Amino acid sequence: MKFLRIDLYILKRVALPLLATVGIAMAALLLERLIRLLDLFANRGGPLNIVLKMLANLVPHYLGIAVPAALFVGVLYASMRLSSDSELDAMRASGLSLRRLLMPVLALSVVLVIVSAYLIGFLQPYTRFAYRALVHLVVETAWDSAIERGAFFSGFGGKTILIGDISEGGNKLSQIFVKEVDENGKDLVTTAESGQLERSSDLSLVLTLRNGIRTESVPGTTDTKAVAFNELELPMETVAPEPFRSRGERESELDFIELLRAYFDPPPTLHIEDIKAELNSRLVRTISILFLPLLAMPVGVSSRRTSKGVRMLAGILFLVAYFQILQFGRDAVGSAILGPLVALWLPFAIFAAVSIWLFHLANS
Repeated sequence: MKFLRIDLYILKRVALPLLATVGIAMAALLLERLIRLLDLFANRGGPLNIVLKMLANLVPHYLGIAVPAALFVGVLYASMRLSSDSELDAMRASGLSLRRLLMPVLALSVVLVIVSAYLIGFLQPYTRFAYRALVHLVVETAWDSAIERGAFFSGFGGKTILIGDISEGGNKLSQIFVKEVDENGKDLVTTAESGQLERSSDLSLVLTLRNGIRTESVPGTTDTKAVAFNELELPMETVAPEPFRSRGERESELDFIELLRAYFDPPPTLHIEDIKAELNSRLVRTISILFLPLLAMPVGVSSRRTSKGVRMLAGILFLVAYFQILQFGRDAVGSAILGPLVALWLPFAIFAAVSIWLFHLANS
C-alpha cells in the first residue's frame, strides 16, 4: 500500500514517544544494573572496561523488555494526543476510519516483531551467556577468594605471600611478606608496611608496595643485598579461574534454531519441560507485539472525561499484568504443572481477543 501523508504523520506521532520510552527504559534498567555491578566490583575488584562489557551484553535483554512497552506507550500517547487535539475527529469526519489509521502502526508493529524475534531468538542467548561468563571470571579471579589473612599462599606465579591484614574488599593490605625465586635462581624477599592491589585490563594483578625492604640472596652463599624503597610495583599472575561451562547447558542460552532441535531431540543436560517453556514463551512474547496497537489505540481514544494520566496508567498496568501472567505461565510449564497451551497460549488468545474486541468497539 502506498503511504500517504497521513500515514507518515501517524508514524511520526507514534515514533517520538516510542523512542523516548525506549531511551528512558534502557537508561533506568542499565543504571539499576550498573549499581549492582559496581557493588560487585567494589568487593571483588576489576577494571572499568569489564563493567562496560557486562552492561553491553545486557542491552539485548533489556531491549527485549523495552520495545513492546515502548510500542504500547507510543501508540497510546499518540492516540490520546490525536483525540484531545480533535485531530482524530477531523480525520474520521473526512472518511478515515480508525482501521485505516491503524495501518501504518501495524506496519511498524511488523517491523518491531522482526526486531524482537532477532533479539529474543538469536541475540539474547549469546549475550546472556557472555554476561554470565564475565561474572564467573570476576568472581573466580577475585583476590579475596584466593588469599586469606595471616596464612601463607603460593598461588600467584610461584610467589609465597603472607598478608597480616586485608581491608576494603581485599584491595588495601598491610604487613606484607613476599618470597619468590627469579630466573637466575636468586631468592627475593620483599616486606612492606602496606600495599594496594590493582587490576589491569586483562584482570592480571599488580601489587603496589609502600615503605618496605627488598632483599636478594644466592642460596648456599652469604651474598645478600638489601634495598629500601618507598614504593614498588610487583606484577603478579592472576589466579587462573576454572574454565566456564560451555554455552547451551541452560535452555535460555540456546538460539531459536537450537531450541527447535532440542525440542525434537532433547539433550541429556536439559529437561523437555524447560525446553517447551522457553520455546513457547519466546513465540508468545514475540507475536503479542502485533496486538499491542489494537489495545493501545482504543484506550487512547476512549472517553475524554477520563484524564490522560488515568488512561495511561490503566493501559500500562494491563500490559504489565499480561506479561507477568506469561512469566508465571512459563514457570508453570517449566515445572510441569501446566502445559504450554493452557499456561501460555490461552492467556495470549484472551489478550488478542480482548484487544481485537476493544478496537472493534472503538471503530464502530
